[in-house]
Amino acid sequence: MQKGREIKIGILVLLGGAVLVLGVNYLKGFNPLGGGRAFHAVYENIDGLAVSNPVVVNGFQVGQVASIGFASSGSGDLLVTFIIEQPNLRLSKDSKARIYSNDLFGTKAIELLAGRSLEFAEVGDTLQSEIEMGITEAVKMELIPLRQKTDQLIAGVDEILINLQTVFEDSATQGLPQAFESIQRTMQNLENTSATLDLTVSENRSALKGIVDNMEELTGFVNTQQGALSNALGNFSQISDSLADLQLSTTLRKADASITELNRLLEGLNNGEGSLGKLLQDDTLHNGLLATNKEVQNLINDLYLNPQRYVRVSVFGRKENRRMSEKELERLQRLIQNELEGRAEDED
Repeated sequence: MQKGREIKIGILVLLGGAVLVLGVNYLKGFNPLGGGRAFHAVYENIDGLAVSNPVVVNGFQVGQVASIGFASSGSGDLLVTFIIEQPNLRLSKDSKARIYSNDLFGTKAIELLAGRSLEFAEVGDTLQSEIEMGITEAVKMELIPLRQKTDQLIAGVDEILINLQTVFEDSATQGLPQAFESIQRTMQNLENTSATLDLTVSENRSALKGIVDNMEELTGFVNTQQGALSNALGNFSQISDSLADLQLSTTLRKADASITELNRLLEGLNNGEGSLGKLLQDDTLHNGLLATNKEVQNLINDLYLNPQRYVRVSVFGRKENRRMSEKELERLQRLIQNELEGRAEDED
């Protein structure tokens, strides 16, 4: 009775061990109860693929990875064997076994991509391999250009800081305060000018409007008087044609001859030719007139001082000496002056 119980316990242990081994192998991709077909694929990097990871077609699991090991070529490539448990699935010769991320946690799986070949792959054939870029790799690839741009930006910022440091050195910033002050004054002057201009425009808005209205009226007048202006321009053209038809050359020659004759006459006068030339060049008449004037003046003075020598008046048979009055002297002086001027005109 005791032996029977031990035998039963032993059988149960053996059965449990067998079930455990079968379960572990199943989890590893080995299904002793199913008749799957084995295919192979060679990868340089399996990117975290493990045994018992699923094999899918169009998102449907058709098998699992059976084993992973190094290829017999010794190149370091990895040979992956996977089992397809769907008997109705046929793979073409150019089908690809692509490793991709099956979930957000990075679990890898093999996706079978159908090719265009009309020939089907046989059991044990090695399919073309491919590795899909994972999320991490994709993020890294996306971050590489951003990193390059960041490096360029940092380099540009460094260059700007170096230039600013150079600009704001003591030797280079001596004139900056004056320059900023000058710019500030210039901007203030521009603002004042703008304000003054606005004020001027606002104050003279009516005057400007009047100027614009006058310009419009002038333009309208010119437009209405186009015919008159055309006639005036035509008349001016006729006058210019008439002036062009005149014998200006003959007139100029005659004027030139007249000027030549006048120059000859003036030259003769300067040389003392003729009565007028002699009068201009000879001082005899002038000197004679001066002498005569002097004698007349002496005569007048003598008449004024000694009138009894020239005029004698007797009252009641008595001789009386009487001087001439001032009016009589002036009248006598005028008579003498007129006589002298008459003589001078006669001699001319």
